[in-house]
Amino acid sequence: MTTEHGPGMVRENMIVEYPADTRLSQSSTTPGGRNGLLRDEDNHLAGHSVLYPADDDLLTRAEADALADARVRLTQAEAEAMLKLATAGAAAAGIVVTAAAVKAAPYVRKGGAGKNAVMSRKQR
Repeated sequence: MTTEHGPGMVRENMIVEYPADTRLSQSSTTPGGRNGLLRDEDNHLAGHSVLYPADDDLLTRAEADALADARVRLTQAEAEAMLKLATAGAAAAGIVVTAAAVKAAPYVRKGGAGKNAVMSRKQR
């Protein structure tokens, strides 16, 4: 949103981004105003801030952080669901292998793969 503010001046809402260990410089011409120059704790020039138009579509920092947190939680929830699914799959595979071993045990004890392969003592 842009508005006229005095002769030849325009005011526009902006989102300002700059490193946490710096601060915006105070305006030398407008009391209470700030400009895009960055200063460090010793008041030395440290760079320039980045300005973004404050459109309705642009998220505030708090909104962006909340959205990022929600994405992380979603990813953790998905990981937990995948772990549960993998555990259930491993348990099912274990049951199948155990059942197959129990079913095959009588044939293994007799030394053959089936009834026809087992020789009686008289045939040996």
